[in-house]
Amino acid sequence: MASLIVDGYNVIHAWPSLKRLMSTASLEDARDELVRRVAVMGLITGESVTVVFDAHHSSAMTNSEETVEGVRVVFTRKGHSADHAIERLAYGASNRGEVITVATSDRFQSDLVRGMGGAVISAPELERRVIEAEQEMTRRVKRYQ
Repeated sequence: MASLIVDGYNVIHAWPSLKRLMSTASLEDARDELVRRVAVMGLITGESVTVVFDAHHSSAMTNSEETVEGVRVVFTRKGHSADHAIERLAYGASNRGEVITVATSDRFQSDLVRGMGGAVISAPELERRVIEAEQEMTRRVKRYQ
């Protein structure tokens, strides 16, 4: 199985549309939009998608996790970074023999994932792939109308 792990805040800050949404609406709206958009990509590609966010403004002592539109959404516990959670997820997936891709523009994170045998795509590349998936979804919907 192929898995995509998304560095949530890294992507939000890299995509102009999400960065704008964060400043005009809220951080929660930007997170929701990111999850909604990568969910479409997961449907089209068949990849298992996980989005990881730091819990900067939370006092939670454990990671929280939920599934939204088929996307696993992970918030790290207080004092832990998304980078560490992504590394653990990528390591676990690679040990299970999964094909793993991490979407981040963080250079250090990219080097670690590549060292584990995973692939890395930048936030702009993820956006390009999401747009392609959204276009494919539109074509499929029109075909069935």
